Order: sequence, then structure tokens, then C-alpha cells
Amino acid sequence: MFSLKRRSISDIDHLIIAPELVRKRARILVIDDDEEAFPYKLLQKEGYYVHYWPRIENLRLLESGEYDLIILDIFGVAAKDVSATDGIGVLEHIKKSNPGQLVIAYSGQKYDLSQARFWKIADDYLGKPSSLIECKEKIDFLLNKEFTPKHYWDELVHILQAESISQKSIRRFESYLVREIKRGKAMPVHKIERFLRISDHIASIIGVLIQVINRSAGQGQ
Repeated sequence: MFSLKRRSISDIDHLIIAPELVRKRARILVIDDDEEAFPYKLLQKEGYYVHYWPRIENLRLLESGEYDLIILDIFGVAAKDVSATDGIGVLEHIKKSNPGQLVIAYSGQKYDLSQARFWKIADDYLGKPSSLIECKEKIDFLLNKEFTPKHYWDELVHILQAESISQKSIRRFESYLVREIKRGKAMPVHKIERFLRISDHIASIIGVLIQVINRSAGQGQ
């Protein structure tokens, strides 16, 4: 049975990871076919947790929320059998599979990036090449602003509302979720599916967001 005390995401605000720790613990993935263009090695020396791929190596990891921030070159990173439109198609797929995923679009093209199609769904963009200072400023801004339980909970609520889940059920789920986070427990997809009476596919997307909420809250403990 559930406790009569209602819990909300605001109850775990004090658990949010401190900005200086975000740089060390947030998982960043750089995907760029030109290894020398993005200063990921310098970021590693600065204490950031950065992985580098020259091309898309594992689409499942991009869908699953394994990384807190993805820096994605929009050209030259995806084979035709992965995406017919290269990085742009990958970006669209990531955002469809995991709406809360933070993505910085990265490109050396000369056109105005702010007018490109991908700008509408990317969280920010960087031109190629970019200096260490430019990269740090973009990364720190996004992570410190968005890497919070509330940000991902808002994304989760948006999905549930699109599935016509009632506000009452959302509030009950929020209370249950916060209780489980405080206990340090994960919530399996089958339990999410049963609790909210939603499809396995939607439950899987919700599960990814919950993993990140857990991580962003739990790291501050």
C-alpha cells in the first residue's frame, strides 16, 4: 500500500548534484569523424567524463540514456544502413526514443546552423572546429541547467499527458517514484507498465527517463 503522504520531485531538490561535480560525473559522448576537430582529449584533462566515437558504434546506447550529453556531428558519422540522412537522422531518432536526451549538434558546414532543420530538436549547437573554452561553456551551461530531476520529470509528464494519463495517476506515480528514488531502488519497465497501464514501448521510454532522474538525484547524495 502507498503512504498517505504525497511526495513530489521537489522533495529531492536537495539531492541535485553540485555544478562542480557535474563536470566530473556526467557522461559525455562525442561522435565526430574528425578526431582532431573536437577537443575531447583536453576536456578529459579538465576532468570531464568523455567518450569518443568516430562513427555511430552502438545505436542502442544512444537510445537508452547511457550518456547524459551527446555531442553529435551531423555529417560523416552514420553509414547508410544506419541513417539515410547521416547525423541528422540519428539526432531525430535519439530524440524520438529518448525525448530527455541532451544533444549538442556539431557541424563544420558554412551555412547558418540556427536555420538548419536539426536546430529545432537539438538542445544547442557548436561550429567546427571549436575551442576548449567554447566547448566548456556550452557543456557546463546545458548540464548545469538541465541535468536535474525536475527537467527529466517534466519530459516524463509530457509523454504521459500525450498518452492521456490522468493528472491523478501522474501525481500518484510521482509520489511513488520519489519514494523509490529515496530508497535507492530502480523501477523495472514491467512495473511502470503495470502501474500506469501503458504499452511496453512507452514504459521503456519512461524507464530511460527514470534512470536519468535516479542518476541526477542519486549522485548528489
